[in-house]
Amino acid sequence: MNEQQGKCDSDEDQLQTTLATYVDRQSAIVAESELAFLFTLAGAPAITKGHSFALTGTLGPRQRGIFISNLIVGSKGSGQLSLVAASKEIYTRVALALGAEVWVCAEESIQEGQLFFDGECKVSGHAEVEIVDVDHAKDHKFSFVIPKPGPGVATVTGESGATVHIVLLAQSDLDTLVVDYGSFDYEKAKHDGATGAMPAAAWGADGILMASHGSVELVQTRDNATSRVVVVSRLQPQGCTGMRVFEDSSDSAYHGHRFIWHYVADTSEQPDDTCMEVSVRGLERRITNWDTLPWKLLPTMADLETMDEINLMSWQRDLGTFAYQATDIGFNASHVLHRCQVRLKPQHLTASTIKLQLNVRHRCTVWVNGINMSGHETFHEPSAEPGSLAACIESMRNAGAACGPDRWGGTATYDVTKAINISAADDEDGALNEVIVVIESYGLGTQADGANDARAPRGLLAAYWHGFNLIGEDHDDSEIHDHSHDKRTEQLKIRWEICGVDVTQLQQPYGSSGFPDEGTQAGWQPTVEHPFAPQGWSTRLNVDVNVGVQWWRWKMEPANEHRDEP
Repeated sequence: MNEQQGKCDSDEDQLQTTLATYVDRQSAIVAESELAFLFTLAGAPAITKGHSFALTGTLGPRQRGIFISNLIVGSKGSGQLSLVAASKEIYTRVALALGAEVWVCAEESIQEGQLFFDGECKVSGHAEVEIVDVDHAKDHKFSFVIPKPGPGVATVTGESGATVHIVLLAQSDLDTLVVDYGSFDYEKAKHDGATGAMPAAAWGADGILMASHGSVELVQTRDNATSRVVVVSRLQPQGCTGMRVFEDSSDSAYHGHRFIWHYVADTSEQPDDTCMEVSVRGLERRITNWDTLPWKLLPTMADLETMDEINLMSWQRDLGTFAYQATDIGFNASHVLHRCQVRLKPQHLTASTIKLQLNVRHRCTVWVNGINMSGHETFHEPSAEPGSLAACIESMRNAGAACGPDRWGGTATYDVTKAINISAADDEDGALNEVIVVIESYGLGTQADGANDARAPRGLLAAYWHGFNLIGEDHDDSEIHDHSHDKRTEQLKIRWEICGVDVTQLQQPYGSSGFPDEGTQAGWQPTVEHPFAPQGWSTRLNVDVNVGVQWWRWKMEPANEHRDEP
């Protein structure tokens, strides 16, 4: 159940902010995969304690999704179409003319959902519409848009003429969806009222490459020799390689729209003689075993202080700030790993939710008791010339700067309540909880220049827990001079560890992933995957994000050597 509060306001000076709601089955209150979004319009009387409208939907195969609210298409001058909220996940947006976009979504059998637009909209094609009045909205009209089953295209037109084309894809098409991010022009998109909408997208075959300025390339392989490629773009793509326009596309679910271009593989363009297809054989998988890694205690600033040295104004900061970071011990290779273990009982809890606040550099993935909690990125690439005063000022204003000073900030807070283990009240030890944070640090491992990314902070800089207190057990009052320092003892019972690869001990400091077990030969197991070509030249991998870090290896042999094998 997810409650949102928004505002429907025609004031031209009103600043519009698009909201994104992230829902994960592991951390959200959902029954199976079903969702219910309850919304209250601003200005509704609080005395009613009711909701203005509700949207229902489901989570897709990933059991997680991002749902958009308060999204406006078009500009005030050309007319706008306002999406109040949606329980239908929008995978990507493609800008067409001014005040017109394409939204790519999954068909209903994959992810069910609805879209709720402001005003009385006209809907044609592969969707139905229901015009409704909402309490407390002063007889203002709203439009419920409900997609029909199966692939297709639905067109939603607002009262001002702004238009959204909703393209519903089957799972096989979603698996091959490619978006042209390289040609995105933010200033133009902002001017056209299409901030966040990309220039083009394509699907239909593996091996699609989207180059800049609308060119599309299809890599020639045996499997896609008869593939059809669908491209969504305002103009017909130019400079297409490996494909030719397919005129007779009447059997396509997306036929009849001027912004959709159909192609087939051009079999006359064969790969040159230097190319050789290979067969993927003998797939094996290995999972990183956290318990066998060489963990090292990572002390906080408070660990290094005596009680007499504690400054009451800074103790809370020092409790979660680590005494050193990855670069101080040579862990400059791509990744660095952190682990925290803590035992909890019901009497430790001080709040209804338990939260973990992390400050990392630069991109992290978090697991709590084997459940993936997603991750976040803190990184900024200065647009000014490196080494200039402007670049320095820009770095000071943005956390995670690639070069120059890196200001404090960039923390993210994770609600880990659903993943936390709590023991029975009479359990002597408490339930064990283990947090694993894998961090990818950007930048080079070593560099001669003094002002460069080799000296940028990396790894876990600070970590704070909220929602429990470990004070009350195994506690010696003589250790504390003042009970206002109790939270320090609480944090000192929570130990963080670190492990990685010390690049100062490597002959080639640029050749390590940062995982200490990257070269191990133990633990490899045969795995059955899903080849989508009889010759076995390509395959899809089953990836479970809750398993942790997974490694694959395989053999590559000429495809024709195994033509008779199943």
